[in-house]
Amino acid sequence: MGATSDYAADLSRQIAANNPAGALLSVAKAIYSFGTDGGVVGLITPRLTASLPKNAVIVAGTVNSTTAVTSAGAATLAVGTSAGSSATALLAATAKATLSANALVNAVPVFATPVKLSAAGLITVTVGTAALTAGVVEITLFYFVANS
Repeated sequence: MGATSDYAADLSRQIAANNPAGALLSVAKAIYSFGTDGGVVGLITPRLTASLPKNAVIVAGTVNSTTAVTSAGAATLAVGTSAGSSATALLAATAKATLSANALVNAVPVFATPVKLSAAGLITVTVGTAALTAGVVEITLFYFVANS
């Protein structure tokens, strides 16, 4: 029993040394809001966004449209990062109809297919095809930071 406790204590020390916050998974969040961020076609860095560090390994994420995404045209919305991955690495271009009020959409990264950032980057959204006229989308990501 002593060897197991020593191992557990050593593992706890290693986790604390590599992650001073003590958490195995960190959370990053961004909120895209048409009211503050606009809705023009192209890449948008939301005013409320998180910075993900280099070597962040994103293992899960959820896109929650708390206010329906609307457009006069056939708009799409994608989620990615400003650096370290692509503009669609977290969610491919998704039709506005999918992002109705209170819709929950899984992000691309999951434990089986994580996304690792090669550089630090901000969470971004990309509006495609047609401009948006309304919408609020909360993006929540779970990640850990690899040593290299």
